[in-house]
Amino acid sequence: MTPLRPEVTLRGLTRADLPDVVALARAIEAEDRTDEHYNLADFEEEYADPLLDPERDWIGAYVGGDPVGYVQVVPRSPSEGQLKMYSGGGVHPARRGRGIGDLLVRAMVARVHERHRAHPDLEAVLLGTGLTSDERQRRLFARHGLLPDRYNLVLGVEPLVPVAPPHLPPGLRIRGYDPALDGDALRVAHNRAFLGQVPNFSTWDEGMWRHWVTGNRNFRPDLTFLVVDSEGAIAAYVQTCVYDAVLEATGKHEAFIARVGTLPEHRGKGLASALLGHTLEAARTAGMDRACLDVDSDNPSGAVGVYERVGFALEKHFTDYKLAVPPITG
Repeated sequence: MTPLRPEVTLRGLTRADLPDVVALARAIEAEDRTDEHYNLADFEEEYADPLLDPERDWIGAYVGGDPVGYVQVVPRSPSEGQLKMYSGGGVHPARRGRGIGDLLVRAMVARVHERHRAHPDLEAVLLGTGLTSDERQRRLFARHGLLPDRYNLVLGVEPLVPVAPPHLPPGLRIRGYDPALDGDALRVAHNRAFLGQVPNFSTWDEGMWRHWVTGNRNFRPDLTFLVVDSEGAIAAYVQTCVYDAVLEATGKHEAFIARVGTLPEHRGKGLASALLGHTLEAARTAGMDRACLDVDSDNPSGAVGVYERVGFALEKHFTDYKLAVPPITG
């Protein structure tokens, strides 16, 4: 334990502390209305990330033994000359305005620099996100070098209504995801679809993909679909999750479309629209109440036409923040 001021203590979080993290996340969501819901099983799964050093990468703030805030540093495997890390966390609404967030973000950034020292030849990148309307968070991040970089738009469709069968170009067809055949093929396709096309994208290695996607307990293979060519090669894909924490919090079955991609040589053929429509119909027949997805954008208005055409509408607007630290060695 490291007492930073008489009433606040920061320390690494153990597995036994995860119920505290759940309680904090729920209190923060109830106040901020982010629509980001987590339960204990979600945090236990994240805590088991093999790249994590959990008691150093997850930091909690306590006052008199009571949890008042937390931050996470979520590492990714080094790739494309970068050591990329994502952040998460927050301060209990009843404890805001007392400098706790400043202490936590400072500790988070210090942990990023500590991890960077193990890979001094790489650029270290820390990414965070928050509601665009949250000016307090924007000012807090700015004090520690995390500046607005891009925008993340959450779109949803509710209720789900019948969707006409999609039309595809000759030689292409939609089929369901096959766990025995498609696990690594989908990872490779996703890397091809996004690398060099989307800023801040990092290549997914096999271990990361297994932990966060195919091995994730929220992954729904039955609501994941591929467009394949006559030889079976993936041309486009939609990968879906269903989070029980959302059902617990809202009473609604929600299909979260986690990844949508089209391979470069197949763009401009309407494959994403066809797949999204197919997925929405499958979600409706599976008993889902709604569907949502998020879209990266380089501007506040966002380019969401392809999603709007299949029924999605803007629900939340987030800002992505970035801290980039150049290589330590020249």
